[in-house]
Amino acid sequence: MARVGRNAFQIDLMPLIQLFERSQEAAQRGATRAIKDIKNDWVREAVDVAPLDTGNLRRQISGKVEGAGLDQRVEIEANAMTSKQFNYAYYIHEGHMADAGKKLRHPGTVEEFLSEPADRRESEWEKMLEREIREELNRAGW
Repeated sequence: MARVGRNAFQIDLMPLIQLFERSQEAAQRGATRAIKDIKNDWVREAVDVAPLDTGNLRRQISGKVEGAGLDQRVEIEANAMTSKQFNYAYYIHEGHMADAGKKLRHPGTVEEFLSEPADRRESEWEKMLEREIREELNRAGW
């Protein structure tokens, strides 16, 4: 702030404007870091609860991040195919195994191995995202 006369002063808003400009970049960095962590956590959790027979289904679970900046999303998928091009990952996940009267063989595994971890961990992932953005904003000067 600078005094420009006896009854007037001028405020230099440039530092605040620069902080605002850095804020969006910082928020995007925090979001990007959190989204990657969420993707890795979701894949890890899905692998842990996926049905186990030969291990192929668990090896075929993967995730990816789509979008950029503050408009990102995580997608996870499993496409475990037999030699006859039958996608048994889809068959199991969508409940067709249970519909056919079959049960999972291993305790701790679930049919909805992609959805269940997301339902269980969603609130924790939201906290991770908020925490990473907040930490980046703090580093940027907020």
